[in-house]
Amino acid sequence: MANMIDYLVWRGELTLEASPWNEVDGLLLATLSYLNFHGIQHPKGWTLEELKRLEAVIPSTSSSYPQRKQAFEGMADSIRFGKSRVHHFIAMTDETKTMQFSAMCVDLPDGTMGVAFRGTDNTMIGWREDFNMAYQTRVPGQIAAEYYLTRAAQATDRPLRVTGHSKGGNLAVYAAASVAPEIQDRIVSLQVYDGPGMNREISSGEGYERIRDKIRSYIPQTSIIGLLMDYYQPYTVVKSTAGGISQHDPMTWQVYGKHFEELPSIDRTAGLICETLHEWLQNSTPEQRGAFVDAMFQMADGINATKMSDITNEKLRSMWKMFGTRKEIDPELRRVFGRLTAQAVTLGFGNVVERVRGKREEGVEGRAWETMIPDEEDDAAEDEKKDENPS
Repeated sequence: MANMIDYLVWRGELTLEASPWNEVDGLLLATLSYLNFHGIQHPKGWTLEELKRLEAVIPSTSSSYPQRKQAFEGMADSIRFGKSRVHHFIAMTDETKTMQFSAMCVDLPDGTMGVAFRGTDNTMIGWREDFNMAYQTRVPGQIAAEYYLTRAAQATDRPLRVTGHSKGGNLAVYAAASVAPEIQDRIVSLQVYDGPGMNREISSGEGYERIRDKIRSYIPQTSIIGLLMDYYQPYTVVKSTAGGISQHDPMTWQVYGKHFEELPSIDRTAGLICETLHEWLQNSTPEQRGAFVDAMFQMADGINATKMSDITNEKLRSMWKMFGTRKEIDPELRRVFGRLTAQAVTLGFGNVVERVRGKREEGVEGRAWETMIPDEEDDAAEDEKKDENPS
């Protein structure tokens, strides 16, 4: 059994010229975005070799941190990635905007520039923003991603490789679909790793249509997150050694040579949960979905959950009991929430969230491009809850 760290041992001595960019390279770049570094907000940045030598990685208490750091060190030691230069890193969490956003640029040895968007961290703010995608046309993190990719493209004439895992994959696609056509033309790869899809308004737009054929989507066999909303088709099913929701952790994804080990289809569990979620999305209004999300996070407050890893299976059951006693909740919402809760418990959602998602220091770091969201767009994102019907 081998994962992306083993891939670096096998193929790290091969340059990108000798063995061109592939899907495992994209996942490594997406994984790198989960780490925090000293000093790389500077426009010039530092090479991976230099960052390792300077011990520039900021330690994290996340249980995912050791393997992510190991992947970084493997990249830094390799001929394939060692000279890659990381710059314009940003990480910010804003409770008032309900936004968690992080991204970095990486100048790669093949003359391209990678733009990697980080997935959701362990904060309730980050997860609340994810759930808001169910009823808002766009969320602040998506607007920030569009602005970031635009500024990144303006800073170089290199071809662009855009990537992200989980929510980072959604941000990557949203940004690619929203930037100007001349920037879209420069995107040579757009890789999504178990990232949620777009809402219908975005997926039916002209910008999305222009980049649709560039999207390469990879999901594990029990994917939940990667099959939300208008997910990306066709997708490649990757073999994972984990079970249930833990398959979302890309360190469990199996690699053979320069490709993932593929499976013919998702499994029955993923199909059932996908069916439940899509049934709810198709048969509810944005207002109903907004009420559902508000109620769910109010209940999370009620069980004193300050981060997603606080929500154990026992607390999921407690939330279900509280949900059933709320008179303002529509009976259909109670039914859907009950099904989702039971399925989440079956998958072992509870305590594995900390390992899958990890947590990082809160606050704002490395604001290289000072204003990530223009004020007028920011205000619009706060108020906007346009009617949509994602499927």
